[in-house]
Amino acid sequence: MAEQIPFAVTSNLIHRLASSDLIEFGEQYDVKEEFEKLKKTIESINDVLLDADHKQEQVRVRNWIMHFKEVLHRADDLLDDLAIEFMRHKLDAGHGKQVNKALYSYSSSNRTNFPIQMAEEIRETRESFDAVVEDMYKLNLCPRSIVVKQTDSGWRETCSYVLETDIIGRDETKKEIISLLKQPHENQEVSVVAIVGLGGLGKTALAQLVYNDLEVQNSFEMQMWVCVSDNFDVKNILKKILESITDSQRQDQSLEKLQRELHKNLSGKKYLLVLDDIWNERRDKWAELRKYLMCGAQDSKILVTTRSENVAKTMSCSTSYPLRGLTDEASWSLLKNIAFEDDSKGVNQNLESTGKEIAKKCKGVPLAVKALGGLLQGQNEQSEWEKVLRGDFWKLCEEQTSIMPILKLSYENLSPKMRQCFAYCSLYPKDSRISKNELIQLWMAQGYLICSTKEEHMEDIEAKSDKYGEITSFKMHDLMHDLAILVAGNDCCYLDSKAAKVEGSPVHVSLKSSKAIRLLKSLDPTRLRTLILPYDFKAEKYQSVIAKFKYLRVLKIEKVWAFVLSDSTANLKHLRYLAIVGFRSVLENVVHISLFGFRNCRCLPPLEHLQSLKSLKIADLSELEYIDLDEDDSAVTFFPSLESLKLEWCSSLRGWRRRGDDINENSHNLPLPLSFPRLSQLHVSSCPKLTCMPTFHKVKDLEWCRSSAEPLIAALNTAASTCSDDSSSSAAPFSMLKQLTISHLTNFPKGWMQNLTSLESLQIGRHESETLKEFETEFKDDTNCLPSLLKISIQLCKIKALPNWVCNLSSLQHIRVSSCRNLSSLPERMSCLTNLKIFEVYRCPLLLKECRTETSTVSRQIAHIPRIILR
Repeated sequence: MAEQIPFAVTSNLIHRLASSDLIEFGEQYDVKEEFEKLKKTIESINDVLLDADHKQEQVRVRNWIMHFKEVLHRADDLLDDLAIEFMRHKLDAGHGKQVNKALYSYSSSNRTNFPIQMAEEIRETRESFDAVVEDMYKLNLCPRSIVVKQTDSGWRETCSYVLETDIIGRDETKKEIISLLKQPHENQEVSVVAIVGLGGLGKTALAQLVYNDLEVQNSFEMQMWVCVSDNFDVKNILKKILESITDSQRQDQSLEKLQRELHKNLSGKKYLLVLDDIWNERRDKWAELRKYLMCGAQDSKILVTTRSENVAKTMSCSTSYPLRGLTDEASWSLLKNIAFEDDSKGVNQNLESTGKEIAKKCKGVPLAVKALGGLLQGQNEQSEWEKVLRGDFWKLCEEQTSIMPILKLSYENLSPKMRQCFAYCSLYPKDSRISKNELIQLWMAQGYLICSTKEEHMEDIEAKSDKYGEITSFKMHDLMHDLAILVAGNDCCYLDSKAAKVEGSPVHVSLKSSKAIRLLKSLDPTRLRTLILPYDFKAEKYQSVIAKFKYLRVLKIEKVWAFVLSDSTANLKHLRYLAIVGFRSVLENVVHISLFGFRNCRCLPPLEHLQSLKSLKIADLSELEYIDLDEDDSAVTFFPSLESLKLEWCSSLRGWRRRGDDINENSHNLPLPLSFPRLSQLHVSSCPKLTCMPTFHKVKDLEWCRSSAEPLIAALNTAASTCSDDSSSSAAPFSMLKQLTISHLTNFPKGWMQNLTSLESLQIGRHESETLKEFETEFKDDTNCLPSLLKISIQLCKIKALPNWVCNLSSLQHIRVSSCRNLSSLPERMSCLTNLKIFEVYRCPLLLKECRTETSTVSRQIAHIPRIILR
């Protein structure tokens, strides 16, 4: 098996060696020259990594890569140690004695001998890299350059929704499936229709088209979508069906309770249930699920997608529909749309001829066509198209009867650093929903992403995920997941209950089942950088084992209720990402903390002492009253690195910090001299008693929902009162705000929007007023208000008409309204919004009816908008 090349880690090490902190550290300890030599040595190795990757069939080269990775990881650990020591030194020089006391308690090094020891370790590290370079020359590894286009990296959002314009060549097929779903079935109340086809043919996309078709929606009272994959767990499937019905997350419930609730929702109703990506061939499991679904009305349907005809037989499908590949013409149309985007009309005859041959070779598999279309995007040179047409990978496709060689080609077109990011995704179970923000945090913890700010990382990833930047989670196509496992080699290891042993010495490990916990002891503690443990993990039993993995960057344990750090465990000083439920500690170098489910916790440890903390999420702490009880404001800088803060479902939270003995009920309302110096993202949700917060005037993304409005109104009052104050040269409060989401809020101060000059997205939810009067006051006579606003979203409001003031927002490009059941009309001046490009309407029955009636006033009012989405 080929070794994964550590492109990203190598680049990160070079970047760190050039950082101002390390240069300053080197000057102080007289090792600056050693750092410079080390940097040049690693740069020379980095130049040949692509050549080494292409020569991995040679055993000697593969062994060289393995040796280099060992040396590289040791160097990464050393720089971590130096970064911690430098932070301690800076704290000594300032007023951080209180923090130092905590930090020293985790240190096992002899600080008196540190300069000598450090210089020796740096010298040994450089010598190790020199040996790697010596072997590099013996192997004749040469510098090699690569040109990489920034294209879609292959993610897909697998849910019930799909843009119909993205699907080509399936119109007739869709009609045939719809016809099957509408056919009456005399013998069964609920019948099953299966779409059967090879991976990559577009079974899920076709099911999405059918599911969202207006004719189908009018034929069924209720529709549900569940992605099943290879884990056919009946209880979990029932839970997902209920979540699809209610559009809300389900807590852990008994099978009996789920069954009763499902029966209550489905009884007597004609429904359509899509079960996407079924692998189960056991009749007993299907029979168990089926008995819970037989409560629907006559002619209810279950639509199944699967690769296996045996699955269709197991489920006793009334009809099995074998999905064929696209026609050559449809394949070329899809390839052309992706490769040339909106400029396909200008394709010259030679390129078209070559392109049609490429499309024909894809044999009607849309995923293969999309992969090659992405590869050729922006390429207008005939030679580049000929190179693809004559590529050796076509022969491999024939030999393997698989499109994997085509997908591998798409992977190789990623930038070298992004290849490690892609391979890291193999740690997630197949078909699991991946949180975008969590994944980015994990990549950053491993040093795969290098940028001046996290926000730039986020923008980069969002651009690859969705051009509107609104995707919060996603799934990988099954075949893309198989590719991730393939390219990850032995570096990434996903262990389930069937795993008998660990192959090789993995760097990143994810365990699906507690049955695989026994394999922890066989892992190499010097190599492990990621450990993701299952929800049923017995922390107290294996705590001593975890303590040995002292080089961990990522530790994630879900649903653990008892986890107490021993002194040895607390030496996880390299940890950068920590997510443990029911856990409290202070650790060096931690960048992200998520705290969930402390049911009896009324305060938290002094998290503001974590100097590296960038992201903090506190959720479902029902008894939490204060974030911190410490009264000392001067001990350290208040959250010096914190960029993202999320407070959710903390029903008892009153304020950030309790003052004195809190004898006076209003003492928590005292003004706080605290301010977040770098906070750019703040989300507060379901905190009804929260009345006081440190100031957050520099945020760029603000969400405030179902919570007391006092802290927000206080902040907005401050902003309104300072908007005309010219005495300060600093930026006005909230002048950097780009995204604002507010729900269940009223009584805003006058002039509260005057400073929001950078606002690009405004989302308004659950407002009781029929006119949104709080906003009308701000917008009514001001055509220059919110000059940067591009998108407005209104949902779950009682409005009967879209307010007239919307037409004053001249920069608007996107309007979205959803779940406004009384909404039936639009402003007369709707045509004045000449920049409007997208108009979306979801679950607004009165307005949807008007939009779909060609002769209606509403239909004429939106005729000038290029893209209209109705659902």
